[in-house]
Order: sequence, then structure tokens, then C-alpha cells
Amino acid sequence: MGELLTVGTTTHIEFERVVPVGGNVVPLFWVWGEDFDDEEFERRVRENRHVTDLSELDRIEDRILYLLNWDVPDEAFLEGLQETNGIIRNAEGYDGEDWSFELLFPSYDDLSAFHNYSLNNDVDYTLGRVFTLREAGQTQSAVSLTDEQREALLLALQRGYFESPSPVTLTELAEELDISQQALSERIRRGNKTLLKQTLLDVEETPDRD
Repeated sequence: MGELLTVGTTTHIEFERVVPVGGNVVPLFWVWGEDFDDEEFERRVRENRHVTDLSELDRIEDRILYLLNWDVPDEAFLEGLQETNGIIRNAEGYDGEDWSFELLFPSYDDLSAFHNYSLNNDVDYTLGRVFTLREAGQTQSAVSLTDEQREALLLALQRGYFESPSPVTLTELAEELDISQQALSERIRRGNKTLLKQTLLDVEETPDRD
């Protein structure tokens, strides 16, 4: 599915939720991107033999919310989740890169069973941080970026601004957001300061407004 939705484009996909319905998986996801062509995207997705229906539900600025009815092919990753009671809480992919998933398991034993299943079925993945639901909720509630800071940091991350060497300049990013270079620099600086405080010092504070 990831290859189908992002292949050959700079499209960003962010899943709202993935709902199992009988033997099918029904994803609800946002799509946007620098060269995103909704007509070409819809045509390509609908032509896939596993897709039974693709519906546009909403549009907000340059983002489109879709509902996809998908006849799941044999796929070890999804089968592993089903066998170990795993749930996909969030999934995100960009420009053909590896996908990032937030998974929920009822217990550590189920997580361990999924890990063993993946090893036995050649599912290649990297395990990130492990939280209990309480810890995850505390972490999410502590993130106090403004919408402007979040938008600026996300765009900078997607365009590779934090890489060395950077393929994009601060001026180019500011032009995309239609703001001054100084304003963008201040949003990134304040956003990074907030994230570092909350991550390294465990300090929760009211976000600085731009």
C-alpha cells in the first residue's frame, strides 16, 4: 500500500486511522505534496487490482482526505499484527521513504510475539521507543508547539533543511510559507527550544507565540 500511494512522487501520506472491516483494512488518510496531482493520484490508485473504492471525503487548503477500501493481499506485516492483537494507531510516509508506524499492543508479551513473528517472516523493521498508554498520553499532552511552529518545523524536516549539507535554504522555505526569513527563523528557533526543553528537561510550558 505504501508503494502504491507514494511511488514516483513527492507525496506525503498521513493516516488518520486504519479500520479493520471483516477481512479488509479501510484506511482514512490525508494526502498532500509539492507536485501532488489529485486526478493522477486517484486514477493510479483506482487502477490497482486490490483497490475496491477510493472516496474523497474533505479538502482543507492543499490537503485531501481520502477513504480507501482495500482488499488486503497476503502481507506478513499486517498478518503479524492480526496474530498478535496489534493495532495501527498512526502511520506516516513521505516521498518513497521508509514508513513510520505507531502501534498499540495489549501487553509486552504481544509486542514480543510480533517481534518474533517479524523475525521468522523476514519483516524488516526498526523498533523505536516503547511507551505505556499513560506515558504516551503524558508525552503527547506535553507537546505545546503553536500551529505556526509545528508547520514550520514539519516543512523544514520534509525539505531536508536539517541535513548537512542542506538541499534547501531558509529563504526558500520562507517563500513556501509566504512569510519573511526572519519570521521563519524565529518560529524554528522557538519550536526547537520548546521541543528540547520538553524532551531533555521534561519541562511543560505555555508555547511562545510568534
